[in-house]
Amino acid sequence: MSDKTVEDMAKIGFPVKCDYKGGIVALGKHGKHLWIGDGQLGIGEFSLTHGISLDEVSSVEVDERQVGGSDEQTLVASGLSPGTVYRPGGRPASRPKQITEISVRTKDGQTGLWEVEHRGGDWVRGKLAPVLREAGISL
Repeated sequence: MSDKTVEDMAKIGFPVKCDYKGGIVALGKHGKHLWIGDGQLGIGEFSLTHGISLDEVSSVEVDERQVGGSDEQTLVASGLSPGTVYRPGGRPASRPKQITEISVRTKDGQTGLWEVEHRGGDWVRGKLAPVLREAGISL
């Protein structure tokens, strides 16, 4: 991508984990990062390598969710010999992971899915809104 202003392009990538999970034939089945600019939307590690024209995109949706996490787990030991010192333990509780999904719908009915870890929906919308608004794509 050429040198553009912030309003002309958007990228969600390093240091943020953003993975393409498939859904748009022209982009393949998986990839890294989301790039929007120069009239294209697509994927690529260090630059846009697989893209579709923004004219093909009908809408973009952003949905936030949390996955995983656990309660504290206590280790239960049975059959200890008399006199054995038992120290309770277990795994500490873990927090759920924040995932924001970006769904890109094309005019021919395909839906591509990107997952962004540890960033909320408002953050993702803030990154994408200026360039999508400029292209006339609803978010």
